[in-house]
Amino acid sequence: MRYGRGALIAAAAVAAATTAMTFGATSSFADGMQKNTRPVEVSDGGPQFSVNATYTTDYRFRGFTQTREKSALQGGIDMTWRHFYVGVWATNVDFGREQDTLGRWHDAADVEVVTYAGIKHKLLGGEVDVRAIYYAYPGAFGVSNYVITPRVNDLDYFEVMLGFKREIMPSLTLESKVYYSPDYQGGTGRNWVLESGLSKKLGTFGEISPSFSAMLGSSYGEESKGGIDYHYWNAGFSFLFKDYFEFDIRYYDTFDVPSAAVGGSCRDRCDGRVVARITFEN
Repeated sequence: MRYGRGALIAAAAVAAATTAMTFGATSSFADGMQKNTRPVEVSDGGPQFSVNATYTTDYRFRGFTQTREKSALQGGIDMTWRHFYVGVWATNVDFGREQDTLGRWHDAADVEVVTYAGIKHKLLGGEVDVRAIYYAYPGAFGVSNYVITPRVNDLDYFEVMLGFKREIMPSLTLESKVYYSPDYQGGTGRNWVLESGLSKKLGTFGEISPSFSAMLGSSYGEESKGGIDYHYWNAGFSFLFKDYFEFDIRYYDTFDVPSAAVGGSCRDRCDGRVVARITFEN
């Protein structure tokens, strides 16, 4: 299977993370409500480091495939200290090809690197999380904005996130997040994202800890600049083995996606799909 330059860069991040483990990184963090902004367990002692490496059959972000429904290699490193955390995460992506004014074709993007920093604190019997996130696409040509044509836009963008989670019943956790970007991917202006989800631990069977989780999200863009309003959801099961390995199988789908934004159909872009993922964390 051929991954291309983006996968090689992402694999390098995974290799760096694996190398870091030999220097005693011990804390781990669990996968959140999808994407690379997964929540980090903060440390009450000195600085703690954690690493993760993932293989997934499709990289889905807010309902849309980021790899044209192909597999992805992903990896990241995090540092936590008291209530603060910072991290970097990388993956291969495939946004197709774009043509310049001379008729030459370019890969829109083949790698994504996400850096983030935040603060977590106990509040009202739960936990509040405030985070700043920057999404970068090194070497990317950009993508066409279907409203502002024939302009090709930079893919990099910045978001802030406010999240809150609380155990509302034994082993049942409710989590909600709000994201805001002043200039979303592709130069599409202001964008708001709302996500809420539930996760339920299903007990322990030997060294395997299964759980079920589901999430519903909504994205609200600036339509005059090419942003769109739509909704997405996912639901699935995770199986954690010895707190290091996790297998996740999940169904993703979207609804109310404007047809003009997807060439008339969500097929091969944002249609329903089962995705399997295996992650190593340490």
